[in-house]
Amino acid sequence: MEGKKEISLDLHHEKSALMDELRDRDDFNGIIQLCEELGQFTHSTALIRLHLYYNVGTGYSHVASRRDNQFDSKSSGLALLNFRKAMAEVKTFARESIQKIPSDEMMSAFYDLRSRLLTNMANELDYQGRRLEALSYYEDPINSGNVHAVLSKARCLCRFAQGVYDDGHAYYLQRESANYYQKALSRLGEFPPEQRNKIESNPFHNYFLKWFQEQESEYGHEFPDLDTIPGNKPYTKEEEEYLVWCAEKRLFINELNGISTSEVVNHDVLTLPSFTARVNTLLSTSEELSFHGHFDEMKTDYCYARYLAFMGSSISLFEEHFFNSTFEHVDTLDYEVNNLKANHLKSCFRISYSIFDKISFFLHRFFELDTIQNDHQVDFKKVWFKLGGQVLKDIFNNSDNDYFRALYFISREIRQGSRNTPETQDLSYWFDPDTQRLFKIRNAMEHRALKLVEKACYRDSKEHSAEIEDHKNSLAHIQEHINKISQQLPLSPDSVSKLTSELEKLKRKETNLLKDLDEKERMSTHSLIIGVEEFESLTMKLLTLAKDALVYLSLAIHHEESNRPQAEIVIPAFVPKK
Repeated sequence: MEGKKEISLDLHHEKSALMDELRDRDDFNGIIQLCEELGQFTHSTALIRLHLYYNVGTGYSHVASRRDNQFDSKSSGLALLNFRKAMAEVKTFARESIQKIPSDEMMSAFYDLRSRLLTNMANELDYQGRRLEALSYYEDPINSGNVHAVLSKARCLCRFAQGVYDDGHAYYLQRESANYYQKALSRLGEFPPEQRNKIESNPFHNYFLKWFQEQESEYGHEFPDLDTIPGNKPYTKEEEEYLVWCAEKRLFINELNGISTSEVVNHDVLTLPSFTARVNTLLSTSEELSFHGHFDEMKTDYCYARYLAFMGSSISLFEEHFFNSTFEHVDTLDYEVNNLKANHLKSCFRISYSIFDKISFFLHRFFELDTIQNDHQVDFKKVWFKLGGQVLKDIFNNSDNDYFRALYFISREIRQGSRNTPETQDLSYWFDPDTQRLFKIRNAMEHRALKLVEKACYRDSKEHSAEIEDHKNSLAHIQEHINKISQQLPLSPDSVSKLTSELEKLKRKETNLLKDLDEKERMSTHSLIIGVEEFESLTMKLLTLAKDALVYLSLAIHHEESNRPQAEIVIPAFVPKK
């Protein structure tokens, strides 16, 4: 809130109405100006802050979809940023509601705004090509009765089906899309009149439903409901528990896990799609399979990280293990948790973060984005740009590849600049509160010290803020006194000895206070301290994002290969399997 002005309720309502008016008129410059103006305001209540961020995000989203629709649309990035900030205020409102129960009217306004926020956030992710992420955000507003979310999910599924290269998977996604279109069109009366007219006048909906009905009549018997298809092999109880957990968390590298948690999706089926390559007799068979091997390596890394997350989730907070029983542990008296659970989660976090850099190297080599001499300069935030700047490489500039775009926007959220890089100069400048936290955690984990604690018992050092403030006040008082005596000395020759003695005492006190404050800062910031529960939640978010990125990478390659001119002679190559 620092540096922001408090907005009055009257002004907030006035600006909200103005945003609606500007959007209706497609006054893009006016919307941008209003978004920048609203960014200077805050409010003491979480609900109004939520609404402020929602208004700003909706404004930027409107501009992105209708005007700033280039590959690297900054308006879209800023829209998602503000939606994520609004989501942080949703959590704040929920916490505050426990201490002070809001009125029924306020709760009704909150649930309505939350539903609209989740729908708009999902729409923005869909616009960025991040459809797996979008699908997860539609569920809550749909369950709350939001008909707009139903129609939006239908569109998202339809677009997702178009980019999938497995015909069977595409069919199931189209079936799901058709179901949601039917549900939305059966509730047309719930849409505002203007939007209802647009839906009714759009021929695509009925065309798609009619076309798919014909497909169902001819081919539907070949595609039984996913829930009725049994798994292919018997599992041990432990393996079954693991696979069920993965499916429920939507963690399989499988597009169908985005719409189902049934047994049939319990496989990481997505692979490197078919692609063409020159015949080169200099290459050994292993070298020809380098890209396949690299993609397999990333999948294996991901699967191992996923298993560590599962194991970590099944271990209780203070369960001990013999792995670190070979030495006597220091009790730092802050309820630190350093058992197997904590270390499984830390390893999962590290591996998940590393997958993004591996994806950038894969893109760099597969699409020959730069020379191999510049391999050392490849990272996830820079791979999109020409060397030394922020100009997109030709392959990405104006690209219609939705999944390149999805990876690009993910890279904007995974901050990788050095800890001293100002946010305004970091190429990854669209942070939400969680992904900014991820960067700080990784930096502490790799270069400093990270401590996981039981948050319910841990006493934050901020509890000593009053004592620190007393030290600072004492220091200011002493320094003021030192200045006065220093000014008196030349004017009081008869009292030099007394004043000099007093000055030395004050300077000793000043030195001690400065040392105390400096040491307090150094020791209190030595470790980044985070609760185990919060760290586990953030690790799951990072793991899910890594999985989504691998899916998008596969689909991006398929899109590029589909649009590549076909060679006159193509010799199929065998890819051996273990």
